[in-house]
Amino acid sequence: MKWCFLINTSQFLPEFFGKLAGQAIKENDECIVIFSSKTAEYSRKTFFPDRVKFISAIDWFIAHYDKSKEDFFGLSWKDFFTLFYRNRWGKIDYKKAIETTQQHIQFFKFIFETEKPDIIISESPSSLFHLVARHFSKINNVPYLGTEVSRLENRLDVYDTGFSCSKYEKTFNNLKDGDISEEEKEYAQKFVKGFISHNISPDAVHMSKIYLNQAEIVKHYLSRLKKEAAPLLKYIFKRGIFKKFDCESETVLKVGLTAPFRMEKRQVKIALQKNIYSELTGKDEKFFLYPLHFQPESTTLIFATYYDDQLNTIKNIAFSLPFPYKLYIKEHPGSVGTRPKSFYDKIKKLPNVVLIGPQENPEKLIKKSQGVIVLNGTMGMEAALSGKPAYVFGNVYYSCHPFCRKLNNFDELRDRIMEDLANKPDISKLENINNRFVASYLRNTIAGNMLSASSLEDKNNYVQIINNLRIFSRT
Repeated sequence: MKWCFLINTSQFLPEFFGKLAGQAIKENDECIVIFSSKTAEYSRKTFFPDRVKFISAIDWFIAHYDKSKEDFFGLSWKDFFTLFYRNRWGKIDYKKAIETTQQHIQFFKFIFETEKPDIIISESPSSLFHLVARHFSKINNVPYLGTEVSRLENRLDVYDTGFSCSKYEKTFNNLKDGDISEEEKEYAQKFVKGFISHNISPDAVHMSKIYLNQAEIVKHYLSRLKKEAAPLLKYIFKRGIFKKFDCESETVLKVGLTAPFRMEKRQVKIALQKNIYSELTGKDEKFFLYPLHFQPESTTLIFATYYDDQLNTIKNIAFSLPFPYKLYIKEHPGSVGTRPKSFYDKIKKLPNVVLIGPQENPEKLIKKSQGVIVLNGTMGMEAALSGKPAYVFGNVYYSCHPFCRKLNNFDELRDRIMEDLANKPDISKLENINNRFVASYLRNTIAGNMLSASSLEDKNNYVQIINNLRIFSRT
C-alpha cells in the first residue's frame, strides 16, 4: 500500500503523522510525504523516517509550473477563498489567484499520475493545498482521510467526506436500542452529562490555549520563537527564490514577526471592550442563542463558506426570528480582543439582539433558549444532546442527530423555527437517541490521542491506528 501524507505548518499533526509513517514503513508499505511550504519542510521533516519519499510542492512549482496550461478540473473560486481570506502574502489580484491555483492543480495532477498513492492522509481540508488534493483524490477514486482530534476523549475522528465521516449517519440509522451494549450506554450517558455541563472538554480545547496576561504572552512567544526561529531563518536566507510561490511560508513569516504587536494590541482591545457586553437580567426572556465563531478558522472558511461574514449572517438570523423572540449573541472565549469595537456596535444596533460575554454559562443559556443557531461547532451538538433544536447552516459531523436541523438558507431557518414552536420537539426518547448517537460516533472513531504523539509518554498504538485507517480506506 502506498501512503501519502500532506504536511503543513500545523503544530501537532506532523509528529503524529511521522509515527504513522514509521509504522507503515515497518509493515513494508511505501510512503510519500508532501510539504505544502518550505517552512513546513524545514521544521517538520525531522519527524519522519528516512525511508519515506519527501516531495516539496514549492520546489515542484518552481521547476515545473507551466503558465501556458490552464485547466481547472471543475474547481471554483470557493476553493480559493481560504487563501484569499487568510492572506498575508501580499496583493492577490486576478492573475496571481489564477497562477497560484494552477500551480496546485498541475502539482496534484502530477502526483496522482506519477506517484499513484493508494490513500491520502492529512487534516480535514483547510486550505487551497488540501482542497485541490482532495479534489484530485475524488477524480482518481483515492480515499482522502482527514484525521481530527475527536470530541470523545482519547479518540480520533476520521473524516472521509471532507467535513465528517459518512459512517456516522449510516450507523445511527441502522442502530436500535437493543444493539447497544450496557457498556456503550454507560459511556454515552457519562459523555453527554459531562459534555453539556462542560465538566469534560474535547482534547482540541487544549490545543488552543489563550494567553491573557503579559507574562504568559512573553513566555508563549519566546517558546514559539525558539521552536520556529531556525526554519524561518533558513527560509529567509533563500526567500528570494521561494517568495513568489510560497504563500504559506510568507504568512508564517509575517505572522511571526508581527505576533508581539498583535498580542499587545489585543490586550489594549480587551481593556477598552470590558463594558461592551450586556448583563443578563435574570428575566424569563424568549430567545434563541447564536455563539460567535472564532475567525479565521476552517469551521467557517471551509464548512460554512457562504456564512463566513458573521455580521451579515447575524443580521439575517435576527430578522428571520418570529416576534417577540430575541437573539442572544455569545462571544467566543478565543475571540476576546480580536474584533474591532465597530463589529460589536453594529450588532448592538439590531433591535432584537443582545450581545453577551464569553463567561456566560452555556449550559444554562441552552436550557433557557428556544434553540441554538450555529454555522458549525460544538455548541450545536450541546443543544441537540440537551434536547434543544440545533439550527445549522454549515456542514457538521453531528447532522444525523434528530434534534439537528440542517439549513440551506434563512427562509428555511424561519420556517423550521415556526414548526418547532408550533410542535415542540418530543424529548421523551432523548436518552435513547443520545445513546444511539454517541454509540454510532464511538464505533466510527479510532482509539488514539494526537497530542500524545509529541509527549515522552506516548501511549498510542500505531499498529492499531494504521490498521484502522486501512479499514477506513476500503469501506
